[in-house]
Amino acid sequence: MEARPLILVSPFIASLLSLLLLALCTPWFNIWENAFSDLGRIENGLTAVVFNGLVSTTGAILLVYATSVARPLAAPYRALLVLGGYSLTMIGVYPEDYGRLHFYVSLVFFLASIAYMVVHAMETSVEGAVIAALGLVNLGVWTAHFASNFPPGAAVPELVSLVSMLATLARDLGKTASGQS
Repeated sequence: MEARPLILVSPFIASLLSLLLLALCTPWFNIWENAFSDLGRIENGLTAVVFNGLVSTTGAILLVYATSVARPLAAPYRALLVLGGYSLTMIGVYPEDYGRLHFYVSLVFFLASIAYMVVHAMETSVEGAVIAALGLVNLGVWTAHFASNFPPGAAVPELVSLVSMLATLARDLGKTASGQS
């Protein structure tokens, strides 16, 4: 992989690594039992401030990317990135303490991420088909979580979604960096 796409996705890699580090440094957090948003509950003090700031900042960076760096991408991709970036920002603004509102902005973020990957099915490339399949895998992981409470916490489906979205974003930003779209 070229250096430029890696540089373009480095803020997202740093965000994901920071999220994982925060989870590892929080003694009560269990990746199987919890959702990452549990870290953002106001009762968690500094952990909540760090988590919610990290999530909101990452969402804002995604908005900037969607409206500038990703301009060469087709409109459906950019629209889904804008929706995803905005809803990710709102996850940090409305932590779990906000109940349903937090659930809805989280749902919009993960559905926009899945849709972003599935839209790649419009492409005729093998890469496009693989990315669309990643989106369907994400949908399956979330369906298993909601339908059968497997796993009981949302952190595993969240992590699957975040890593596959990061891979998709890296591929798409790599295409824009090399002049393809």
